[in-house]
Amino acid sequence: MSYLDEIGEFGFIERIKEMFSVSSPLLVQGIGDDCAVFEGREGWHTLVTCDVQVEEVHFKMELFPPFLLGRRILAVNISDVAAMGGLPRFALLSFVLRPDLEEKWLSEVLRGIKAEAERFKVDIIGGNLSRVAGSLVFDVTLIGEVESEHPLLLRSNARVGDLVLVTGYPGEAACGLQIILEGSKEEITRFERLCRRCLAPLPRVEEGRVIAESGHPCALIDVSDGLLQDLSHILEASGAGAVVHLESLPLSEDIRSFAREKVVDPFLPILSGGEDFELLFTAPPRLAEKLKAEIQRR
Repeated sequence: MSYLDEIGEFGFIERIKEMFSVSSPLLVQGIGDDCAVFEGREGWHTLVTCDVQVEEVHFKMELFPPFLLGRRILAVNISDVAAMGGLPRFALLSFVLRPDLEEKWLSEVLRGIKAEAERFKVDIIGGNLSRVAGSLVFDVTLIGEVESEHPLLLRSNARVGDLVLVTGYPGEAACGLQIILEGSKEEITRFERLCRRCLAPLPRVEEGRVIAESGHPCALIDVSDGLLQDLSHILEASGAGAVVHLESLPLSEDIRSFAREKVVDPFLPILSGGEDFELLFTAPPRLAEKLKAEIQRR
């Protein structure tokens, strides 16, 4: 008998993919990318994704301020749409809640969701509520769009000779999480930026739009499982390999300070830390320089 921890998350996804066939001619891209894609209104593809935040798995009530948790609940889904170069449009919220949950705490979560929705012009259009005696569950289904004139930014688009690029500073969220879990109040204050990167990640929608508007079919993914893990998804889907030069990785001053203080390798959180929701993508060298300049300009 096999158990889920032996099969693994990605092995189980493959079993789902093998079991369920697709018959609709409207489907453009199914299981295996950041969003499912199907034909939408004229001139657009529709993007659909879902993600979940589970208490004691993705967050702890005593450590995550409810307002920032609300922002995070929506942000991790918006990041999937950003990884397709798209624009988020609508969201459905499904909550599994304990009956004894304080209304004030839940109102702050909703206020955080509202703030993130307003920031990215997302309309909340429905959902579902249920109750549980155990861990809280916040599940979101997000619907977005991307212009059909743009090539889809699929994980399978990487080609030999492409450069690998990443936005921002991956690894900061992992450092922030360690400080939140183990640090003193003084450390949490001193490394406030790293902690915030963990608590309320910023979806890179604008950067995804720059990549989409280039007109080139770049391979693209958001960094949720760690840079190396997510790069491996691109490489596997593309049938390619890659060489990562440590000296070329973006290393923020905050990570340097954290690594010096904790006496750890500063590249470890960059390579294996997840939950940054930066965009990792590939592009031919000449285009890579143009994209880098345009993203920095914006």
